[in-house]
Amino acid sequence: MNHFSIRTRITAGLAIILLLALLSAANSYYRNISVKYEAGEVSGSWIPAIENLGHMKGFVADHYLATSDRMAGRDTSDPAAFAQKLKTLEAELTKATDIYAATLLTYTEDSKVQGDAEKALYADYQAKRDTYFKLAQVGLAGVADASASPEALAAVQHEFSDKAPAAFRAAYAAMEAILQFNLDGTAKAAQSVNRVVNEAENAMLVAVAFILVVGVVLIWLIPRSVTVPVHEAMLLAQSIADGDLTHPISVKGRDELGLLLGSLEIMQAKLAAVVAPVRQGTEAVATATADIA
Repeated sequence: MNHFSIRTRITAGLAIILLLALLSAANSYYRNISVKYEAGEVSGSWIPAIENLGHMKGFVADHYLATSDRMAGRDTSDPAAFAQKLKTLEAELTKATDIYAATLLTYTEDSKVQGDAEKALYADYQAKRDTYFKLAQVGLAGVADASASPEALAAVQHEFSDKAPAAFRAAYAAMEAILQFNLDGTAKAAQSVNRVVNEAENAMLVAVAFILVVGVVLIWLIPRSVTVPVHEAMLLAQSIADGDLTHPISVKGRDELGLLLGSLEIMQAKLAAVVAPVRQGTEAVATATADIA
């Protein structure tokens, strides 16, 4: 590390921490988009489909109850008013059915298996619904035509009560199957949202832990790469001040502090070279004085 300048080391350390923070933020942003997408699938596709299916079930059930009351003679309202009532129910059911059918077009190639399964359920419902409606239309037409003949009316009512309830239950059960399919899909989508949220939280924790570890390591390494050479330079300067010109240099480097230590080492060597003859002369004088004495 001492091969790089102090400024380079500090800049690189800060850049690494900043880069890690940016990568963490980008990962969090991506995870948030994933969560929003998955949640949008639940709120924008599955839930409206379930609500619409609930309306469809209600319209079919209301149609059957109204038709049953009419066939049994419990509904004695004006034929035109009754016909308008059924027409309104059928129009609402058609509208809701068209909305639901449009959701089947949103399946992509990636979800083809799921789409084919729901389309098969829808086709089964259509067939059973049409069977019920045909029985209802035939029964109501028979009641209108046989109103003057008790025997004919009884025969029409008997045929309706014999076949229509089972046909209605079959259509209703087919719609229940579609509803259950969408409820299961909603549950899976909710699980997917929960999984993405958990993954985002885990990724955030890992990123924070990684940034923390890298930051601590850099905070320890970068100051140490400065303080150790500074301490070495202080010891060298102190030893020179104390007259010790043999202090070894253990820290090497090519940064500013490394150059400073190199210069101090050269200075120490030159001082030693200058001082050595003086010391030798002083020692010689001391020896001569001792001999004379």
